[in-house]
Amino acid sequence: MKEVIRDFQGKNVELKKVAELVNSFFTDEGFRVQSAEHPNGYLVQAAKGGFLRTLLAMDRAFTVVIEGEPSDFKIRLGVGKWLKDLGVAAIEAFILTPLVAFVEVPEALWSYEIEHQFWHYIETQIELGA
Repeated sequence: MKEVIRDFQGKNVELKKVAELVNSFFTDEGFRVQSAEHPNGYLVQAAKGGFLRTLLAMDRAFTVVIEGEPSDFKIRLGVGKWLKDLGVAAIEAFILTPLVAFVEVPEALWSYEIEHQFWHYIETQIELGA
């Protein structure tokens, strides 16, 4: 999955609420989630846990960056490295670094399905006024 960016204009939604919706989506799908506020918005990471993933050192996570103003914002979704500490320095470094675009084929198919469900859920919630 490559990084996907969606722009939202004229929606006037609270970005913190959008970040909470992102958290809820991934939590409901059984992901472990971490999030933090950064100077221009929010960063949310979601990873599937489990013994096998830990054993295989699969430290990739869906990463969502929400940036902008309530009436003009963008959401970036991609797959990146799970950040161990979401401190400001880590967030700033992450925002300047592109997301990992390569994943193995079976994981890519799974990622595609989650991505589709994510965008459907988020866009619907934003249209409803979040």
